Amino acid sequence: MNISKRQKGDLNAIITIEVKPEDYQPRVDQTINNYRKNANIPGFRPGHVPAGIIKKKYGKDVLVEELNKLLGEELVNYLRDNNIDVLGTPLPINSNEQLTFEDGKDYSFDYEIGIAPAVTVTMPADKISFFLVQVDDKMVENDVDDMRRKYGKFSNPETAEETSVLYGDFSELDENGEVKADGNKTTTTLSIEMIRNDEERKKFIGAKKEDAVRFNPIAALKNETEVSAMLKLEKNSASMNSDYEYKIKTVNKIEKAELNQEFFDKIFGEGIVNSEEEFRSKIREGIASYFENESDKKLQKDLRNVFLESNNLPLPDDFLKRILKSKQENPVDEHKFEHEYFHVAEDLKWNLIQNKIAADQKLTVTKDEIFDTARVMITQQFAQYGMPAPENDKLNEMVLNYLQKDDSMERIERSMLGHKVFDYLKKNLTLNRVELPYEEFIKKLNEKTAHEIEHHH
Repeated sequence: MNISKRQKGDLNAIITIEVKPEDYQPRVDQTINNYRKNANIPGFRPGHVPAGIIKKKYGKDVLVEELNKLLGEELVNYLRDNNIDVLGTPLPINSNEQLTFEDGKDYSFDYEIGIAPAVTVTMPADKISFFLVQVDDKMVENDVDDMRRKYGKFSNPETAEETSVLYGDFSELDENGEVKADGNKTTTTLSIEMIRNDEERKKFIGAKKEDAVRFNPIAALKNETEVSAMLKLEKNSASMNSDYEYKIKTVNKIEKAELNQEFFDKIFGEGIVNSEEEFRSKIREGIASYFENESDKKLQKDLRNVFLESNNLPLPDDFLKRILKSKQENPVDEHKFEHEYFHVAEDLKWNLIQNKIAADQKLTVTKDEIFDTARVMITQQFAQYGMPAPENDKLNEMVLNYLQKDDSMERIERSMLGHKVFDYLKKNLTLNRVELPYEEFIKKLNEKTAHEIEHHH
């Protein structure tokens, strides 16, 4: 067998594999012999079917199958032994349909490959902004109030007060103020404190069980997200702006839990917090920690864009496009395809950059780390359905089965390596820490960069 490489441009090459009968014939004969042992053909005892009959019946299929296996193994070994880092999968140039398969023939197969570019990572020269939220007293107070309600005492008074939480039926009204037969209907809670419009709030104070109050939720609450969740509607639904009748089923009152040691122990564990000042400080830390996770997501996105712009890696674009098109069953719109390819190419470049940083800094992911991560994932899946995870041995068996499916192990490894690269960059790059009030912080999280505006449409 002879394998050679012919360069075709900087990032493309043709691999030629020349195969002689002595390379494939032993494999073919062995497979024919295995077929012979198990074949069930009328007129012959099992295991005694002549090899010639088996060869006549299955010979060509076996030859093609064994050649394909041999070529796949040799191609992988050649690329590995010669340290050729490829992108995508090798494309056969001469298909099986173009060849005549017969025992005893010499064969030559050509494969086109796309080669990964050499990567030298340029670190950003300028400081990168790391946006953080300013945790103000109002945010702390809101969280404290939520916890006091959660652990408070419930009662069902006759009439509603400003702090009451109602439970009832929403029914959409038509332009004449009548209940629409096919209108939106839902049963849910309504906190009177959430009603920001003073006139609308007054309609509910003093209301009793079985009373029906007519109002416009979006005008009353002045918050699309809250109304969308309450009415179980998409934000762009026409029913979001309708008037509704709310028929009260129950009036609920929550007596907030006292800020005492018993309450502190319920929230944080016995003896962890011993005063109201310590309690509020812990709450402030928790809010900051939650929003730092959001800050990290924003920083990850910004780092990706900065590195892609400062490290413009070439790719074998024509080759990669042909691979993508070969996997599409139906003809694709060229404009849509080019847009999709742009994102595929960006992902490839970012993976190359991350892998280079990981290699330079000797960042690796061990099999034990992959196993432990998969174990946590499966345990969390059971928890989502309110079920306990299986016993240790059974859980470990499930993890091993999961990691053997498709590219599960590689996918987890990529994700974990990406996190390690991000942690390294966050620690070693010079970041400009910018604290913003909550509203400005949220706007900054949702803000699109110039790169995204140009390409993400």
